[in-house]
Amino acid sequence: MRLVLAFGCVLVLSACRCSSSSPASRVDVGDGGASAGTDASVDGATSTSDASVPLQVTVHALFDLPRMKTTHSLSATAFDPTTRTLFALPDKDAMIVPLVGNADFTSFTVGTPLPLTGRTDTAWDGEGLVRIDSGYVVVTVETEPRVERFDGTGKRTGVVTLPPHFAMQAPGNKGMESLTLSPSGRFLFTANEAALTIDGPAPTKTRGTAIRILKRDLTTGTDIELAYRTEPLGAGGASGDMGVSELAALDDDMLLVLERGFQADYGTTVRIFRVDLRTGAHVEATPALNDATPVLTKTLVVDIGTLPPGNATHPGPQPNPILDNYEALALGPTLPDGRRLLFVTSDDNASATQVPRVLVLAIRGL
Repeated sequence: MRLVLAFGCVLVLSACRCSSSSPASRVDVGDGGASAGTDASVDGATSTSDASVPLQVTVHALFDLPRMKTTHSLSATAFDPTTRTLFALPDKDAMIVPLVGNADFTSFTVGTPLPLTGRTDTAWDGEGLVRIDSGYVVVTVETEPRVERFDGTGKRTGVVTLPPHFAMQAPGNKGMESLTLSPSGRFLFTANEAALTIDGPAPTKTRGTAIRILKRDLTTGTDIELAYRTEPLGAGGASGDMGVSELAALDDDMLLVLERGFQADYGTTVRIFRVDLRTGAHVEATPALNDATPVLTKTLVVDIGTLPPGNATHPGPQPNPILDNYEALALGPTLPDGRRLLFVTSDDNASATQVPRVLVLAIRGL
């Protein structure tokens, strides 16, 4: 089913600079200044490398995928510009599902899935996906964690070994949930969803959780790690989740970070931040993160819950019907007017109260 959004307003974040709940973490929100037009837009902040030019985030399209086995539980995506295909990874089945975009990326056609074969066990919880040359690198099991390589036919060819402390993950499926490759192809990035057991507590209503972003140089095999702190829990009840669900590399040092939270009887909180890894201190040799550990400065790009909903609907409780359990990010092409597309895809958990959907954002200045 294609859902066409009707927009009739422009929303601008007010200009402010504020600190998060952690004195070592800062969230910068830049000046507004979007001009009114036919698209609904949100002005977020710029990257830490240039705080003078705000990013303009526009809803380009919202497309609800048909409810079928191959569109349920999509937890990661990777975009191929040559075929206009958003490759999606379900967390329930070992396969890669092609979503082929139409001419203006306002709708997608579900293609024939590629089974991932040759694995040594039956455990599966696919959570991260990148394409390298004609093959794939996949987070295949979040809870261990495990990252495996596959060739273009879907056959397993090996593993990617992670530092051992990433196995010290918090209970409740809070391990590796992100994977991205720098455009140069040199660096692979991943991160744990919530704090490792050695690194501190889960998020609360007043404080976020500390995670480690891993940056691996594929030419040398060397790793660096940087500490990042999420926002606190969102609105709603006193319990819930907040963590890093996905990363998208803008270059060798700049990342987009998708923070996703959930609270029962309220719904999801989804924000995208921009971080410059050159602003952080290395923590790969730090045995445990604590309140004194410097964390990366982050800049808000967009709070999806503040986007105008248009005529979007949602079957479950949500503060904004445009929201869902968004877990996947993938950078798309640049439009003729200079805006860069960003695909944000939901994991509906095969639930009748959630929606398999692709939110397409157009970002000026990215």
